[in-house]
This record gives sequence, structure tokens and C-alpha cells, in this order.
Amino acid sequence: MKKENPKERKKLSNKVITAVLTEAGYRCAVPTCRGILAIDMHHIWEVSAGGGNDSSNLISLCPTCHALYHRGTIKEESIYAYKAMLVSLSNAFDLEAIDKLLFLEMCPKDYLIVSGDGVLTFARLIAANLATVKLMANNANQLVTYSINLSERGEKLISVWKSGNRTQLNDFLGGELEDESEAQENG
Repeated sequence: MKKENPKERKKLSNKVITAVLTEAGYRCAVPTCRGILAIDMHHIWEVSAGGGNDSSNLISLCPTCHALYHRGTIKEESIYAYKAMLVSLSNAFDLEAIDKLLFLEMCPKDYLIVSGDGVLTFARLIAANLATVKLMANNANQLVTYSINLSERGEKLISVWKSGNRTQLNDFLGGELEDESEAQENG
């Protein structure tokens, strides 16, 4: 019996590449990496197994993370979770807000001190209960400062994102991933 030829990989369109890179902020999609110098397009479901070249089946990975995935160091489940988180975040926030969220995660508590204008730059994260604002000083109304920190919910979001665990991600997102899977299956 003759074997069928596996599906051949076609060149990705600039439109698809731009969509995938935009979704990840022109960075590696692995939240513990976020490399920016070189980015590969990784097929989540391999082309040889029937996966397509559409942006929903692609994720941006730096060459190191791409190699780590193919060696088994980064698990397939994690790639799915990273993609799901990017899709969720990019539908809810602009890239600047996502970068600010990751920046806050690196800052020690009460490290980031801003003026009132600075609070406005974190307004989306504060409104989504991913960041908190606290009055730090009011020097006779001459210089009012605030500290910006991750909220408990923001810390949980980043922890779930970095874990690459789809079950935890689905629980955090309130079952949205299961709803999407069922919709695709019922189709």
C-alpha cells in the first residue's frame, strides 16, 4: 500500500507573520524568555500532521525556546497555554499594558513610585484588578506620589501564564478554553 505524502510546508504570508508577531509583541511568546533579537514561527500543530499556516496555529518563539521545545524541555501543553494566554491578553489589552504587567512582576513591592500621571499609564491594569495603586506621600499637596504593584489577581495571572499549565489557565480564565474547544468540536 502506497503511503500518502505528508502535507508540505508552504511559505508563510507577511500578513500571518505580522499577526503572530503583533500578538506576542514582537517577542518570544515564552513568558520567562520574551527574547526579541530573532524570532521563529512555530507551528503548534505540525504541518506534516495536518496543521495549517494560519495565525491561530502559529506562535512566535526565539531560536533557543524553539530548540528547547523540539528537545522536549518546553512541553507541548505549555505552548498551548502560552498561545491561549497571548490570545486572551491581546484581546483584552494593548501590547504596552502587557509589557507593563510583566514589568510589575519584576518589581519588588512598593518599588515603582509614580505621580498621578504615572497612575494613568497603569489605568487599564488597575481597572482590570491586575494592579493596585496606593497613595505614598502627599507633601502638603505639592508632590503626590503613588506606588503601583501587582494585585493578587495579577500575580496569579502571571504565575499561571509562566506555568504553561492549561488546566490552571482554564481555571483562571473561568472555563473559557473549554467553551472554545467545545465550540470548535461542535462546529
